[in-house]
Amino acid sequence: MTTSENGIETAHGIFNNNVVESSRLDYVTGDGVRPYPEGGDTYAYIKFKTTDAEKIKTPYGEIFDGTNTDGPPCTLNGFTGARNGQIIPEWSLSGEYVKPKKGAELHKVVNGKDTVVAIFDGKHFKEVKGK
Repeated sequence: MTTSENGIETAHGIFNNNVVESSRLDYVTGDGVRPYPEGGDTYAYIKFKTTDAEKIKTPYGEIFDGTNTDGPPCTLNGFTGARNGQIIPEWSLSGEYVKPKKGAELHKVVNGKDTVVAIFDGKHFKEVKGK
């Protein structure tokens, strides 16, 4: 077993399964596809700051005076339904465009190795050469 830069174990898919479990990426789309399959070893994320924070919403359901009606694994309480003890806030853009600030990073994680693959130049993400 090895440990990644951020201290998450990476052997036997534990890293990816931890991400899938924490963020509840085990859902199936309307056409029956599971975008993050069990045992997968790759995912991506964007790390950014924005001045459009008011467009980022918490997806509350009716019980919390919200309007979100997403089905499971959405919990409708503002947190993912993590099954591994993690407490992860959930956010929604609800069709809104949120412009990242210059310097935003697009990351690709393969077998626990996190690599910056592109950086936002203020208009577009530009590939980081050699990654």
